[in-house]
Amino acid sequence: MNANSYGYQSSDSFSNSTSTRTSIDSNENFVSVNCGPTLVNSCISFGNGPMEGSRLDMLQQIANRVQRDSLTCEDKLMLARNATQSDRKRLEAGLQFQNEAEIAGYLLECENLLRQQVMDAQILTDGKYYQADQLVQRVAKLRDNLMALKAECSSIYNKGRILTTEQTKMMISGITQSLNSGFAPSLSPNLNSGLNQGLSPSLTTSSLTSGLSSGFSPRLTPAITPAYTPGFPPRLIQSYITGVDTGGLQTFKLTQIRKPLMKSAFIDQNLTEEEVNMKFVQDLLRWVDEMQVQLDRAEWGSDLPGVESHVENHKNVHKAIEEFESSLKEAKTSEIQMTAPLKLSYAEKLHKLESQYAKLLNASRNQERHLDTLHNFVSRATRELIWLNEKEEAEVAHDWSERNTNIARKKEYHADLMRELDQKEEVIKSVQEIAEQLLFENHPARLTIEAYRAAMQTQWSWILQLCQCVEQHLRENTAYFEFFSDAKEALDYLKNLRDAVHRKYNCDRSSSIHKLEDLIQESMEEKEQLLQYKSTVAGLVGRSKTIVQLKPRNPENSLKTSIPVKAICDYRQIEITIYKDDECVLASNSHRAKWKVISPSGNEAMVPSVCFTIPPSNKEAIDTANRIEQQYQNVLSLWHESHINLKSVVSWHYLTTEIETVRASNVASIKTLLPGEHQQVLSNLQSRFDDFLEDSQESKIFSVADIAQLEREVNVCKQYYQELLKSAEREEHEESVYNLYISEVRNIRLRLENCEDRLIRQIRTPLERDDLPESVFRISEQEKLKKELDRLKDDLETVTDKCNDFFSQAAGSPSVPTLRSELNLVIQNMNQVYSMSSIYIEK
Repeated sequence: MNANSYGYQSSDSFSNSTSTRTSIDSNENFVSVNCGPTLVNSCISFGNGPMEGSRLDMLQQIANRVQRDSLTCEDKLMLARNATQSDRKRLEAGLQFQNEAEIAGYLLECENLLRQQVMDAQILTDGKYYQADQLVQRVAKLRDNLMALKAECSSIYNKGRILTTEQTKMMISGITQSLNSGFAPSLSPNLNSGLNQGLSPSLTTSSLTSGLSSGFSPRLTPAITPAYTPGFPPRLIQSYITGVDTGGLQTFKLTQIRKPLMKSAFIDQNLTEEEVNMKFVQDLLRWVDEMQVQLDRAEWGSDLPGVESHVENHKNVHKAIEEFESSLKEAKTSEIQMTAPLKLSYAEKLHKLESQYAKLLNASRNQERHLDTLHNFVSRATRELIWLNEKEEAEVAHDWSERNTNIARKKEYHADLMRELDQKEEVIKSVQEIAEQLLFENHPARLTIEAYRAAMQTQWSWILQLCQCVEQHLRENTAYFEFFSDAKEALDYLKNLRDAVHRKYNCDRSSSIHKLEDLIQESMEEKEQLLQYKSTVAGLVGRSKTIVQLKPRNPENSLKTSIPVKAICDYRQIEITIYKDDECVLASNSHRAKWKVISPSGNEAMVPSVCFTIPPSNKEAIDTANRIEQQYQNVLSLWHESHINLKSVVSWHYLTTEIETVRASNVASIKTLLPGEHQQVLSNLQSRFDDFLEDSQESKIFSVADIAQLEREVNVCKQYYQELLKSAEREEHEESVYNLYISEVRNIRLRLENCEDRLIRQIRTPLERDDLPESVFRISEQEKLKKELDRLKDDLETVTDKCNDFFSQAAGSPSVPTLRSELNLVIQNMNQVYSMSSIYIEK
């Protein structure tokens, strides 16, 4: 290299998107390669000749850039602070945030500026710039302001956002591209808007303080928070998600690999050919030693972008080592030019060079092979980790609230996932076997391999735990939706049944008794069905006590107070440890996928909601079951009321029929009844009335006044029927007396007619005037007849007295006129016959 040249390299995140290199003189003797995350002690390489003026100009330019970047950073922090205050006010007013993505962009730009300022301050400190201390203090103050603002944002904005699969791919792609270009000044612009404060790369207090206090150590530490770290090393998870190593900022830069000088570079008029050859071979030995040291100190990378970067870097290194063979050949050719006494020394150096070069070439090939095997393993492991992460995100982000009713689709997805896991298990086992084989072969990147192996094991175990959580949620949500579906069906059934009972069994006094009796029979059948449905109602009441709560899983249903939750699986983070079946407290459900949970030990953290179930009791389910039970009782009461009304109206019909029957009775109809049937009529009337009283006790159709009126009617009917019975008895008695008297009257009439016939016959029989005996005989006969008529008259008078008594006692009897007529006729005949007999005797 020319003695009056030096090389400078920096990465300006605002002026250039890629690293730039400034050189005062030619740089043909340098090879640019990407080195690992370790920054060289100084970014300024000085030659053998001093150029103080150029050095001071360059340092002044760097100082100006630090000041310019500081002003820019202060402006960005001011904008971010104003936006944060605006969102704080919106939070206090209960409104949604508006500036979260904008603030994340400001903070990200400030972090990138600080990275550049740290490196520039390092250069100024190493270059002993006269204002280096003031600039360091200014950068430190900016660092403190940035950390304070980030802490303020953390207290305002919710943490733990989950990266989507597309965001994960974009982040890996963006950072890998940045690393390959030499330095990652910023994340993908498309991704910046979707990241929150917790996901943006940031400088940690410890790393930056360490850098400033120890002369700006080139290692910086980003605090990139992973979307979710279920218990495995956060460093690796951040690496495979974001492509950035959390142990140190991956500041990839162009290192200067000095090409071995050609022999012509050592030609000097003051040196002999042999001296030139000796300087040439010594420089080659020095170059081989330098490259060997670089290979011995080579790093392997802790993530896929790092490994890929090292692979690409080593390709350039290996190419330079292979190209060194031409210099070795030139050195061998120069051996014939050597003479004693330098020939032996030259031969020894050449032999050493050949031996060291062979060792270097072999080491380079081994490193190339190790990098290839490591890259193959890390590529496959990263692919599987990303796949597992995608599945994890899908499960963690799934909506298990009452809004998502499509359980069937989730069951199908889960079944497909289980089949995929069965297939993926073999793939992951094969990747794990690769890791075991590499470790068995003592691969130099043991730490990276072990980290990836542990991450895969942990992530695999975690996804299996998530599957168990999903299966429990599927069971509980299925029971939830089936219960409310069955409950709705029961409510609809009972409502329709109530309407049907009310409509079908509605009756009044005008209803037909035959229709009423049919309805009573149907109602008894429906009662059997209703009693059988009681088991369904009891089942719903019992199930309601086992239904979990889903509405608190909906962020729209904000919690008014903390509620208990139960862990379905183990969950471990630095700030919290939860075991399966632990009773925890849900402090906030403002995010659907992650809840603020308090563990039994009192620790608080954001934890995926899929890890918890909100155990019974579910007030809505219990209230619904109670409403169903009450509705069932209402229907049963309505049925009972309708049944009572039906029976009361039927009893009323039977009673009124009996009343009408009694009212329609008369003496004549009573006389047609057999002995004992008279009392049966009254007994039936009383029995119907008793039945009516019993059936109408709870009836809504008959009031107390109606029942009292019917009771009066029944009593009137009883009294009326009793009078009819008395009248019938009286008429029967009168009829018997009539028959007796009419018989006696008719007997007297017959006797009278006999006497009359004898008298008329005697009168009509001629009597001789002088026939005394005949006259005496006739007189004797006539006297006998007269005596008989006297007796008959006495009997008639006796009968007449009896009849007159009967006439006075039974004046209304229908037999009186007949008897009176018969008696009067007999009396009249008696008077005629008696008069005629008296006249005949006198004659």
